[in-house]
Formats: sequence, C-alpha cells, structure tokens
Amino acid sequence: VIYNLFDEYCPESKVSSMARTTGYTATAAANMFLDGLFNEKGISPPELVGRYEACFNYFMKYLEERNVNYTRTSREIK
Repeated sequence: VIYNLFDEYCPESKVSSMARTTGYTATAAANMFLDGLFNEKGISPPELVGRYEACFNYFMKYLEERNVNYTRTSREIK
C-alpha cells in the first residue's frame, strides 16, 4: 500500500502546506491522546501509533476534515 500526498498553500485560511501537513498532524495526535484513543507509555513514533487501525483512521479523518487528502494505491509485490 502506498500513500501519496500533494498539498498546497490554502488561500482561504492563509495556512502554508507545511503547517497543514505537519501542524495538523501534531494537533491530531494531541487530540487523539486527549480523547483517550492512545495511551501507551514511553516514546511512540508515528509509525508505531499508526499500526493501530483506530489511531490511523483518526489521523486520516482529522486531516481529511481539514482538506489534507492522501491518495491510496496498492499493488501486488512479486
């Protein structure tokens, strides 16, 4: 599975693509912790948090609500 992202400056909100793709992801993580969806102790890099389907879906929905959209493609590996 491959996820691709293309994002640009948003003239309506005047928010840069960098802020949208990194800042919104950080606030999604903070909200996810506050909502009690993820509560493991210790250091948890994104790739470990994302292994939980509920957490992954939370991030994707949070970003989609802010018009940060990933495209998903899959292919068979031979």
